[in-house]
Amino acid sequence: MRRFFLTFFYLVCLSCNRIEAPKVENNSGIYKPKGLYSSSFGNETALDNAHVNGALIRVKWNDIEPEEGIYDFSLIDQFLLSIQERNLEWSLGIIAGESSPLWLFEDEKVDSFEITDFYGNVKVIPKMWDNQVIVKLNQLALALAAKYGNDEDLGLVYVPQMTANGIEGHFNGVSETVLINAGFTADKWVNAVKSTAVNFAMAFPDKAIAVEVHDLINDSAIPNQIITDLWNDSSLNQRVGAAIWWISGKTTYQPNLLAALTAFPGDIYAQAIGRSDQKERFKDGDYSTMMAQAKAMGVRYIELWEYEFVNNTFPNEFSDFNAYANATYD
Repeated sequence: MRRFFLTFFYLVCLSCNRIEAPKVENNSGIYKPKGLYSSSFGNETALDNAHVNGALIRVKWNDIEPEEGIYDFSLIDQFLLSIQERNLEWSLGIIAGESSPLWLFEDEKVDSFEITDFYGNVKVIPKMWDNQVIVKLNQLALALAAKYGNDEDLGLVYVPQMTANGIEGHFNGVSETVLINAGFTADKWVNAVKSTAVNFAMAFPDKAIAVEVHDLINDSAIPNQIITDLWNDSSLNQRVGAAIWWISGKTTYQPNLLAALTAFPGDIYAQAIGRSDQKERFKDGDYSTMMAQAKAMGVRYIELWEYEFVNNTFPNEFSDFNAYANATYD
């Protein structure tokens, strides 16, 4: 059951003294989540925090489709029990990339390539632009929708991506040369991600959809084209928004993409870049700058690490962001 809150209107002023007005009108006629969510499961007490509107369920593709066409949704259902007991909402993220099922790699079903990420981990990644990858992800979307598409408490579905961690739109330190040698081009990537996003949106016609974006081959134009084209696609009825799982209050990381997102007229869903005790990850070591940045950019929804809700680290800021989101977005 969705939570409803008494709301009041907040206008947010950044250090530059610029006031940002609400920018998204929900013309789709469907529910889109807003406010604060927990980004993970581990300590269920996070879901008991009064500021939590819902939680993200993220599972690996290879866990839910261990054999081609044979689905096991028990892990998702297990997490759902805790959410349903508390009358919360939920979002769904399927992790692809290295966590794609083994059968996808067998018998030359799809083409793949090897990367070494920022942390030195060697991974084999299916090529997002391989047509069979797009076909199999579409089949996955249809199976998920058949199971959960009518759940009114499911508010947001993330688009899986063949990337370093399987959902965020980047390769985490992999060189441009490695990607280009694997056959990566801007057009191939844009078309593959857009095709998969459209397939998920069509499978879930009553749900909001999100594509997580990062610069690719040092180019912010690639993610910007993806989210802009999807938002402007009239067949999708402005249901496909952008996601940023790296919001921090800082403006030095991917500044061009931050500018593009601030100008983006569509929905933005975010996840905090880290825990509040990881002070170095936030502007001036101040976690609250992340939520101020979110409001200035027009972010409607943030997933905070469960640490914040278990320890109720910033209750005033949590209350403030939820009030802002409820007052600003339908």
